[in-house]
Amino acid sequence: MNDFAGLSKNLIREKWRLMNWIVGIDILALIVLFIMYLISNGFSGSTNYFFQIFVVSVTIVNFISFIMLSRKNEHVFTSNNYRLLPVTDTTLYISNLFTTFVAFVYLQVLEAIIAAILYAISNFGNIESGDFSGASSGMGLLFGAVVFMILVSLVMWSGITLIHFLISWIKGFLPFKSQKFVTFILYLVVIWGASVIFDIATGYIYRWIYTAGYMGAQTLSQITNAVWITSGIMLVWLLIFSFINIYLMKRWVETIR
Repeated sequence: MNDFAGLSKNLIREKWRLMNWIVGIDILALIVLFIMYLISNGFSGSTNYFFQIFVVSVTIVNFISFIMLSRKNEHVFTSNNYRLLPVTDTTLYISNLFTTFVAFVYLQVLEAIIAAILYAISNFGNIESGDFSGASSGMGLLFGAVVFMILVSLVMWSGITLIHFLISWIKGFLPFKSQKFVTFILYLVVIWGASVIFDIATGYIYRWIYTAGYMGAQTLSQITNAVWITSGIMLVWLLIFSFINIYLMKRWVETIR
């Protein structure tokens, strides 16, 4: 694990295992709910019900998995097992963020496969041919939206890391840093301050772009441009957050487990 590939392989193995557990528990819960439905209502509408409750569970699973991956992400940065490896902090940071994202994508693929199977079962015999003549016109927008969602996820994870690192850095100067109440207040202050800075800076950039006429929402082309411009803004924030995080890792953040 002394290079990016070896480190990423070990990290992704742990995160894939976590995602498999989450999906397994979700499927088990769905089966239990499905059996309860059969007991009370019989087979009438059972396939549609199974697909509908799965759609609801996807939101819950995504939220839980995002939190669990965020927690795993932070543990790596403060773990002796990884921080003492003969790799640079930059390599560890990029590998950890990359594998967290890959694990989240892996979860989406699993959910998409399950959803496709359930949808096919619930609509068996009712599938009609569709008209895809205008599908190509929106491919640029679709691809841009995917890129935007990827960048938003990475910015959120790097932002969570930044908040934790800033707390660790500030607590290093406080004589009463071990008190939980002080830590709680610090989190509130740092989160509030970071949110204000992020909102003001992003809002200023959006106003400038809109005034300059680069951003509009009247045609498909303008919407696509707006999505790509927003993705560019997210990329800039990702680079800023990552630069600060790597600096704090090297200078201030110590292992705690």
